[in-house]
Amino acid sequence: GYSDYTIWPVIGPLPSTHSPLPASSAHSVFRLKAATAFLWLATALSVLHPYYRSIGHAWLSLLGLPDLFMWLACAGELVLGLLILVLPPRRWLMLLQVLAVCVFTVALAVLDPSLLVHPFGVLSKNLPFLAVVVTVWLLASEGWTSRTWWILRAGMAVVWITEGVFPKLLFIRPEEVEVVARSGLVPFSPLTFLMLLGAAQAASGVLALVLKGPWLRALLAAQMAGLVILPLLVSAQDPLLWLHPFGPMTKNIPILVGTFEVFRRCPR
Repeated sequence: GYSDYTIWPVIGPLPSTHSPLPASSAHSVFRLKAATAFLWLATALSVLHPYYRSIGHAWLSLLGLPDLFMWLACAGELVLGLLILVLPPRRWLMLLQVLAVCVFTVALAVLDPSLLVHPFGVLSKNLPFLAVVVTVWLLASEGWTSRTWWILRAGMAVVWITEGVFPKLLFIRPEEVEVVARSGLVPFSPLTFLMLLGAAQAASGVLALVLKGPWLRALLAAQMAGLVILPLLVSAQDPLLWLHPFGPMTKNIPILVGTFEVFRRCPR
């Protein structure tokens, strides 16, 4: 029944056993694992493109680090992505990903706090990605419990709140206004459109936490459509964003898969 999903017992000892998974959980683990591995592998292999290296060089210079560090980091990401694909979910693998993302996020936020409210979510999208990472391990450890359900559900909802409130309502940046203006799809002020879009995104994030049954499924379906359409509109004007070292486009893949899993588990 729906009551199984309305409790949020997040606090408590994390499980460490690995019992056989039901087919539904095993399929979810496979999809979520593939999505997280995709992000690490895509980021690692993008270093082969000069666009990636130019941005990486600029940020490493701020830290006083040589370009060799970029190549070593990408090699580590490549190994991590392959391990995620070939190994069953393990606690150490989950913790390694969480540590890497947290160190990366804190370092960039200290260097440039404005990245926290970047219009393409270069850092804010790390929150839903971490929710996917933790969900993979919880699914393998305890299955679709209420804790697993709510961690993934909250993680997929928070990105709509952060993306709506900060870059579109509080800290609107010229590059996002330019993307809307250049699209030719908005017949009125791009600034007004962004504010309306931000309010709608923030509201959808809140509703994703409170709606139930068919209303929640309809909202999640609309969010999945948005996760396909919005990145396509942005990348149509700047396809190199798919090669950006901070992953503003590639992070949409695990968010999309995570939203799909929430949709699948949503009681009808």
